Amino acid sequence: MQPGDSLEATGRGCDPNHTVLLTSGGEKVGATVADGQGEFRTKVQFSKIVPGRHLIAAECGIVLTGAVDQLVTSSTGGSSSTLVILVFFVLAGAALIRFT
Repeated sequence: MQPGDSLEATGRGCDPNHTVLLTSGGEKVGATVADGQGEFRTKVQFSKIVPGRHLIAAECGIVLTGAVDQLVTSSTGGSSSTLVILVFFVLAGAALIRFT
C-alpha cells in the first residue's frame, strides 16, 4: 500500500458476535464485531507509513494474521530540471552562433 491508499481487512473463523481487534506492531489499526457466522470486514488505518512488510493480527476468540507491504514513493516534477537544461543549451548554442 502507498500513502493515501485505503485498506480493508476481512476474515472468518472468529467466535460469532465477538469483538475483533486488529493490531500491527503493538499498535491498534482497526476494530469491529464479527457477525453471527464469525466473519468480519473493517477498514485498517495505520498512523504512519513505514516502508516494509507489516504483520496484522486480528484477535477475535482466535488469532488470525495477514501481512501488508507498505511502499513510500516520491515523484519529482522532472520537467523543471529538464527545462533548465534545455534553456542552458539554447543559450549556449545562441552564444556560439553569435560569436562565430
